[in-house]
Amino acid sequence: MIKQYVKQAVQMLKENRLISVISIAGTAISIAMIMVVVLVFQIQFANFYPENDRDRMMYVDSGTEVRSNDGWNRGNMSPEAVKECFYSLKLPEAVSGYASQAKPLSIPGKRMYKAYDIKYTDPGFWKIFSFRFVAGKPFTQADFDSAIPQAVVSTSIAKHLYGTTDVVGKPVIIDLATYTICGVVEDVSRAADTAYGNVWVPYTSDHILMSNVYSENMSGSLSVCLLAKDSHDFDAIRQELLGQTARYNGTKKDAQINFFENPITRFDVAIGSIGQRKVKLKDYLMETGGLLLFLLLVPALNLLGVTQSSVQKRRSEMGVRKAFGATFGVLVRQVLYENCVITLLGGVLGLALSLSFLPLCKDFLLKDSGTLLSGDMIFQPAIFLLALLFSLLINLLSAGIPAVQVARQQIVTSLKDGEDNR
Repeated sequence: MIKQYVKQAVQMLKENRLISVISIAGTAISIAMIMVVVLVFQIQFANFYPENDRDRMMYVDSGTEVRSNDGWNRGNMSPEAVKECFYSLKLPEAVSGYASQAKPLSIPGKRMYKAYDIKYTDPGFWKIFSFRFVAGKPFTQADFDSAIPQAVVSTSIAKHLYGTTDVVGKPVIIDLATYTICGVVEDVSRAADTAYGNVWVPYTSDHILMSNVYSENMSGSLSVCLLAKDSHDFDAIRQELLGQTARYNGTKKDAQINFFENPITRFDVAIGSIGQRKVKLKDYLMETGGLLLFLLLVPALNLLGVTQSSVQKRRSEMGVRKAFGATFGVLVRQVLYENCVITLLGGVLGLALSLSFLPLCKDFLLKDSGTLLSGDMIFQPAIFLLALLFSLLINLLSAGIPAVQVARQQIVTSLKDGEDNR
């Protein structure tokens, strides 16, 4: 029976091509618009290479304040503050301090001037992020402690410098300092904003970064990322950090450090929070939820009029079918099956539109136009199914309500309306 309904639905679509095209296009636009908005959020929140454990990560970035009798400053923290407040934590699975700078890269005998993103970090970085090494390995704790100038480079940088990824053991000059390449990793998208870089080196190897501290050696250039063993540990980690911060402050004469709302989670980051100001979920939902509702309802309301008009025009047809014994349920199911076919066709088209529209328009949809997009970032079946189900619900209501009204009419009334319409 269902197969027959689907065949009839397809035949009706062929007979009413203009209305079918409008209905399918409206459904496609509705799903495409909601998918694009959700995909932009998803890129900020979802797990993907090499940030495969974002749901367990916490961040302290530009959320450090140091106060003293001489005043206060806000920004990032010193290597000492990272060590005393964060490396000493017991609850996290891993902790990493990092800083990013843009510096030119060169190789011996070839001076180049283009700046690349250098990530100054520590061994904990490789425990938090799931980098895929194509050659070599990361720098070690011994390298970090001894400030040995080792460097991990991306595949694109390795090819740019030497024309191959077989570069382990070869030198790379960062600004004027010579480093030895110890590993090569697959390229990282800018959407992985914490892990992103072109080159990764121990921050202890940079004298300026290590010495550029102030406010009793508490302020500096470093941010922190933590990996919890479980997302349920977030509050406990915050409490442990308060204890370590109090202990650290007790060693200072005048300056006192605090971290505002930090550490914040990836979800906090995705809804627009920063360390100094945490966005409440209800405020985000009111703002974004209203936008999503608007994007969904505008095409849906247009479809409502088209669908109602289409059903009303079929009064005479339903009257004739009732005269030949068709029941109320048969008539309504026929209309609903037709609408399901429209929704499915529109859904597939809407998904294709959203997946093609996002890369084309990423210049203004994403923070960085150079962001590389991968399948695991932008394709989440569950999100598509939710958008499809919402559109299906709207379409079923827009078709089902007038279908029920027409199917309940007397045969004579349906036939007269059909004649009047002619």
